[in-house]
Amino acid sequence: YCNCAQCCGTAGNLTASGTVPTAGRTVAMAGVPFGTQLLINGTVYTVEDLGTPYGHVDIYMNSHTDATNFGVQYADVYLANQ
Repeated sequence: YCNCAQCCGTAGNLTASGTVPTAGRTVAMAGVPFGTQLLINGTVYTVEDLGTPYGHVDIYMNSHTDATNFGVQYADVYLANQ
């Protein structure tokens, strides 16, 4: 997802946890506390936003084009060592 009106309802908002969303760091996932770190494909992401209740992780991208090009992918997700 990105920070556009199409993905988020309005554009340019902070995450639900109050951070500025950042590509390569921010993910959204329902049912997981903010600040939880997840290892996905070798990258550690931080849950900083609310997700949908469908059991998936939304990875923040810099633009809608980047998010669309990334599309839906499947990967193993691990709780990172904290």
